[in-house]
Amino acid sequence: MQHRRDHLTRRDLLARGAGLLLAAPTVRAAEGVLTAPDALAANGVGVRRFVSRPDLRPPVVTVLQRRNGSAPGLVFVSPSSGPGQNGAMIINDAGELLWFHPVRHKAVTDFKVQKLHGKLVLTWWEGKSIKGLGVGEWVVLDTTYRELARFSAARGLHGDLHEFVITPWNTALVTSNEVRPWDLRPVGGSPRGLVVGGVVQELALPSGRLLWEWHSLDHVAVGETAVNARPGPRFDYFHINSNDVAPDGHLIVSARNTWAAYKIDRHSGRVLWRLGGKRSDFTLGRGARFEWQHDVREHAHGLVTVFDNAATPPEEPQSRALLLRLDTKRRHVSLLRAYTHRPERVLSHFLGNAQLLDNGNVFVGWGGSPYVTEFDHAGGIIFDARLPGAGESYRAFRSPWTGRPADRPRAVIRGRTLHASWNGATALASWQLRENGRPTRTQRRTGFETTLPISLKTTTADVVAIDAAGASLGASRTLRVV
Repeated sequence: MQHRRDHLTRRDLLARGAGLLLAAPTVRAAEGVLTAPDALAANGVGVRRFVSRPDLRPPVVTVLQRRNGSAPGLVFVSPSSGPGQNGAMIINDAGELLWFHPVRHKAVTDFKVQKLHGKLVLTWWEGKSIKGLGVGEWVVLDTTYRELARFSAARGLHGDLHEFVITPWNTALVTSNEVRPWDLRPVGGSPRGLVVGGVVQELALPSGRLLWEWHSLDHVAVGETAVNARPGPRFDYFHINSNDVAPDGHLIVSARNTWAAYKIDRHSGRVLWRLGGKRSDFTLGRGARFEWQHDVREHAHGLVTVFDNAATPPEEPQSRALLLRLDTKRRHVSLLRAYTHRPERVLSHFLGNAQLLDNGNVFVGWGGSPYVTEFDHAGGIIFDARLPGAGESYRAFRSPWTGRPADRPRAVIRGRTLHASWNGATALASWQLRENGRPTRTQRRTGFETTLPISLKTTTADVVAIDAAGASLGASRTLRVV
């Protein structure tokens, strides 16, 4: 089979996938971007701008398809390239912005909702790339968007961009990398080469104290790599890109560059089995094979989800999200369903994830491609959205979330118009305008920022945020009308 060749080199693609997307965003024209009512596109490039929050310039997310049947929850993405600021972003199914946390000269990855001591929290990785490897720290926020923890890897290692999982016992399971001198002659390299190994660390929260550690170089031979190119100065043979707690309490680790996932004994670190790659302990049924994959998760009842990049270099014509059935007794894996983007075919050279939702739907972030898609049980697309231009998000998630910010609503008056917003207030339904200390009108929230006209006789004004039941959530500062 002949595959399409990409103009970028493999080194370029891996560098981008490892975080060189963290550079200052390049603004490109976005074709066909439909701006939401609250978005004032700057020169047509699909960037939102707000009078009440001039510090926020997130990219517009265009909803392409929206049908009944979506799982409950909001959409979580972390734009890291293309127009607008990099950062963590929450939107609703209409593509309207609910919360945005921008970062400068860095990127956010793996932005999602987790539980810590039974309470919902927001978590992400924040940092940049140094010599192709992520260097950063992990962040935890509560439902008021206050920071609960910020920490990096232990023992002098760098915090890697790929994964941060809060375990059922309230510790952090994170990824890192190490570089060791290595004899690379078995893979066509130098006898005095350098190899990049994957590291999993379990850390205490919120301190970041090391509790447990696993090194791929101690358990997985360099010869298992699927990389055929001659090793360069630092050979990334493994490329860890996800870790998770399996239903039995052991760990699942995905290695992009061996085309395999590994079940790891959480106590001894021993590899219990390999799924895929050169030494697979399972036979792979028709359509169950994957290459250069991301985000391998083991679920209850023998289900496994995989984001099958199938590139780079291209091994298949398009990337797929896979739902597999794992038979550990017969050591066989069968394909239950493969999810592909349409009508536009997507081959994602890096990044990506597949989230199995509680109602059986599958939510897919296409990584290096700018799409975010939800599929129903039958594989039909019921939600599809697109970042503008060359935008991308490492992963994308759908999760329930209720945020009530610790700060006050923002209000700015321009002429005889008040512009109101409250970054992160998910229960906000309408705004009550108060003029000269008295309520004068209530207006339904229209996107992230709502405009309310002010009477000619008004000398002071403020707004009160109201929820769907009519209860007050918070009030802005009182402003003098000049």
